[in-house]
Amino acid sequence: MAKDRVVDAKVVVKPVFVQLLHSGAYEGPCRVGRKEDLDPENERQRGEEQFRKWTQQVEGELSHQARLLEPVKLQWRDNWHLPEEEIRTLEKDASEADLFLLSGGLSQYPAVAIGHRFRRPIAMVGTVVTVDVAAYLRSRGLEGYAPLDFEELNRLITLFRVRKALAQTKILHALDGDVIPVGVVSTIYDIEDLQTRFGVRHHTVPAPRLLERMDALSPESVAEAEQLTDQLIERAEQSHMSRDELLPSVKFYVAVKRTLEELECNAFTIPCFELCARQVLEQHRVTFCLAHSLLKDHGYPSACEGDTNVLMAMAALMYLSGKSAYMGNCSLLSKTQNVVRIGHDVPGLKMKGLDQPDLPYAIRPFTVGGWGATVRYDFSRDLGEPVTLARFDPKARKLLVALGQIVGGDGYDQIGCSLGVHVSVKDVTDLFDKQQDFGHHMAMVYGDYTEDLHRLGRMMAIQVVEA
Repeated sequence: MAKDRVVDAKVVVKPVFVQLLHSGAYEGPCRVGRKEDLDPENERQRGEEQFRKWTQQVEGELSHQARLLEPVKLQWRDNWHLPEEEIRTLEKDASEADLFLLSGGLSQYPAVAIGHRFRRPIAMVGTVVTVDVAAYLRSRGLEGYAPLDFEELNRLITLFRVRKALAQTKILHALDGDVIPVGVVSTIYDIEDLQTRFGVRHHTVPAPRLLERMDALSPESVAEAEQLTDQLIERAEQSHMSRDELLPSVKFYVAVKRTLEELECNAFTIPCFELCARQVLEQHRVTFCLAHSLLKDHGYPSACEGDTNVLMAMAALMYLSGKSAYMGNCSLLSKTQNVVRIGHDVPGLKMKGLDQPDLPYAIRPFTVGGWGATVRYDFSRDLGEPVTLARFDPKARKLLVALGQIVGGDGYDQIGCSLGVHVSVKDVTDLFDKQQDFGHHMAMVYGDYTEDLHRLGRMMAIQVVEA
């Protein structure tokens, strides 16, 4: 697993203050004032003070999700030419910067010159000049943004962070046959296209190899698994499995984690039905549910049944929210009350925040035979909580989004793939009509992120379809 989690990615921002220095103390249609105020030296000194105050504002108000590079001040003249030596001062940071943040009076031309030169997004806070620059850049296939204030700029920073994290995502696909699993035939089938458009890479391994890895854990890894097993039992509100039956599922998690580390991957998916039919899971006394829950709680998207669509949606939601995601089959509970059920045994203990304490949970076996560990969360604890549901379509060109509210839960005290959350949505008929273009599993996070997903879609050329 990568040392630095992509969910913690920072947006690298280069602040650039642009000052226009006039050649003399003249008035005209572009400039009025007292002669002493218009004096070039006084103008330069005012620019220094404005640069200092703006730098303080940026340092004080910019999101913690950003990492600031050293602010610089560029000067240009009223011959409307940005000197080459000025723009060259940006070269050493240009390759590292994710975003140029510009300010200063009458700065359109320098802003578009920087956009053309370095082909990096340009953001300017405010109106008038800022939208002028954004429109110019966008019309030429470049990126320009005009957030109204620092609050909106920080929302933009969040979206840049999600895009950057997706571009740094590398999926470990554990396959047992075709890339299209038997349980999710609507999965994304062109995984090379994910890299071309989003930067998402992948590495494939035969799924049985992870079971072999589980059988051959080093003494240190076995000790880690045993310690984690004891911690899970100790911290659970209820535990309905023996330590010996819980341990294999924890060992599988450790085996996956070691494989992710070695292959520098940070997301995971594996098919279920194919391996179940081989009966190798019963031989190993393991299901994959616990591994998915634990990986997500550490910031690594992890999806059931080889479903890349829901994995990608999960990644976007986790990177956006900083929370562990849930996922499951989306089925109808009540047409008249517009309630759906999202059901799978993979809740996260960090669904309220990766930096928050664990949610209360129980440990239960997946099987009547008492093996296959799952953690269970009682979603009825969270009645009224808003949640966002999402799934990509099989071509990863569209993202289905639905805002809902938790109205119940079930399966907490059952075995099998029985855990579920009941979610009230705007219109179940509309949701299921639109799901015909997307498929069945839905990812879910706590909170309303629908508007952010719309903005992210516009930024990344993804059509967001809201139900």
